[in-house]
Amino acid sequence: MPLPSHSAALPTSPQTSDDGLKFSSESCYTCRRRRVICDRLLPTCKKCHRAKKTCLGYKKPFTWVQGVASRGKMMGLTFGDVAGKNCQSTSGVRGAVEPERSQRARTLSSSVLGWAQNNPCGMSGSLESLQPGHPEPVNTSDSNVEYQQDGMTLSCSKSEKQSRNDECIYAVDDHLTSISLNLVDPLFQGLDSISRYYLAYYDRKFCALMVLFEVPHRNPYRLLLRMVNVCPGLCAAMAATAACHNLHVLQYSGQSAFDSTSLKQKSSSDGGEEFMHSPNPNVRVAYQHLLLLKQRALSELEQNLSNPNKRGDEATIASALLLMVLDMVESGRGTWKLHVEGAKKMLESRFGRHLAGKEDGLSTFPGMVYDSFNMFLAGTCMTFDIMGSTLTPSGTWSEPLSSQLTKSPSLLSDTEKNVWLGCPGPLLRIILFISSLRHADSSLRIPAPIAGIFTVLSQINAFDPRQWAREMQQSMGTNTTELPNSQHHYLDSLLPTAPPAPSNPGESNYWNPPQTATTALSHPSSKVDNSSTEALFHVASAYKIAITLYATRILLHPSADECPLLAEQVTEVLNHISHIQPSSELFKSLLWPTFIAGAECRCPEQRAWIRDFLDRMWRGFWTVNIRGALRVLDAIWGRESQEDGDWAEYFDRSGVNWLFI
Repeated sequence: MPLPSHSAALPTSPQTSDDGLKFSSESCYTCRRRRVICDRLLPTCKKCHRAKKTCLGYKKPFTWVQGVASRGKMMGLTFGDVAGKNCQSTSGVRGAVEPERSQRARTLSSSVLGWAQNNPCGMSGSLESLQPGHPEPVNTSDSNVEYQQDGMTLSCSKSEKQSRNDECIYAVDDHLTSISLNLVDPLFQGLDSISRYYLAYYDRKFCALMVLFEVPHRNPYRLLLRMVNVCPGLCAAMAATAACHNLHVLQYSGQSAFDSTSLKQKSSSDGGEEFMHSPNPNVRVAYQHLLLLKQRALSELEQNLSNPNKRGDEATIASALLLMVLDMVESGRGTWKLHVEGAKKMLESRFGRHLAGKEDGLSTFPGMVYDSFNMFLAGTCMTFDIMGSTLTPSGTWSEPLSSQLTKSPSLLSDTEKNVWLGCPGPLLRIILFISSLRHADSSLRIPAPIAGIFTVLSQINAFDPRQWAREMQQSMGTNTTELPNSQHHYLDSLLPTAPPAPSNPGESNYWNPPQTATTALSHPSSKVDNSSTEALFHVASAYKIAITLYATRILLHPSADECPLLAEQVTEVLNHISHIQPSSELFKSLLWPTFIAGAECRCPEQRAWIRDFLDRMWRGFWTVNIRGALRVLDAIWGRESQEDGDWAEYFDRSGVNWLFI
């Protein structure tokens, strides 16, 4: 076999022999080090194989060196050594890189490279950071932008190409702020940067909105973060919910108060056009993040439902409930019902095998099923289902969760603290009974029997709000006399004034509340007792009276001439609501009673107060179902003469499932 000749001028490309063998133009590096003649056969040298040596190939191998350089004056020196020499003498070696600038450049390059590898958005390499509120961009270099607010930072690369010139890498401006590579929480290991950011947002800013009171280490929604590495669908659902809430903060925080014109304009852009065409680039990218995370959550949920081993596990049920919360934050209409129905079926399947043939219900559950987390899932699903049944078209509500769970005496009461609703458990049972009567036979629109109405009203009147408030405070285990104040996102400066008494009391079209000390509406002064018991009493009283209004409307269907008889109850609901300040954590629990009172309200002054109250609530929590409630109220008030004052008829004709909690 002929070998290529060893001439001074080696060929620039591999040679091919008559036998079809290819030879390299240079010797392999193993033969060079051994100082032997290499056969230069491609792809590896046979001489190395016969000598049982590892052929290092024909390209120059990488060499690890202990220092900045492998030769010359910088050999064996580290950046610290160079920095020390620079401090002692200003006459540095030419070609030496300034250590601090080099370190910042390497940190920046590593950050950009890590972001590009972890970026799941696929948005042509352009990704802008998202922050709640009004983040201001800080230009750190020509190719990078960093957003900072409230200790949450997301940095990103804006350029589509990175220069390969070393001078561009090291020519970093002196004002460059180095991006610290902080240690990642072990809980978030393996997650991309977007998911980590929104999970942190979910933990710091959203979890407090999901419970009645924020008690350290007792928020079940925050405890779901422990399952992020167990269930990718649950992780995506939490991140999507936080992304949706953050999107609303970015888009709406600078806009004016509610008005009929703006609500009508926004109703035509619910498909996402207002986000896609927003002049704020952060809003546009936040909307893309929301779509990405929501699609990921739905895909993971679909895969879990198709897997018999994961179909009924805790993480899958929790994912469905969080997607319901996401739909409530996003719109509050329609799709939330699909997730609640799916969660109901999974819970019935999970509990059904333990309830079959048992008469004593939950007492027969094994410990794994009858634990606090499973009861939280079941109670939360029942709460959403019951409250959602109140504002859905007649006949569209399926059977409630398993009768054994419904009859559990403590299930709904135990869920009171785990849901921001604020409605007492005994009153929830009454709503469940009323909704069952309403949806039982929707074709017969006749008043319920007087005996049934009397039973319902007597049960409502038997409820003692003050006793419930004392028991709730004791169960929370708090020794403080003041309600725990919320975070900065609750608007302390927006203290609502008391709702006005109806004007023109002589006209039949206006409410005529009795002018007594118990029902007269006065501005709550600064000396009002704001203890937790007193605030809980006002919330429970507002729900009690609102449920009375709801039962009267659903079961009796009063005519327009009979509606003014309910004016006193509407005024009492608004009076109790006015005692809850926006800084109170109970402020988020008032949407449903406010909507029921507004639907029955006929006084223009009181309607204006309700509009102002819902605007304050919207600016405190940024969930779109609050804006949807006001939009529905505007529609009910506008069709007052057409619907004969029956707002329940409006829901039956609209065919939309609303969730105003």
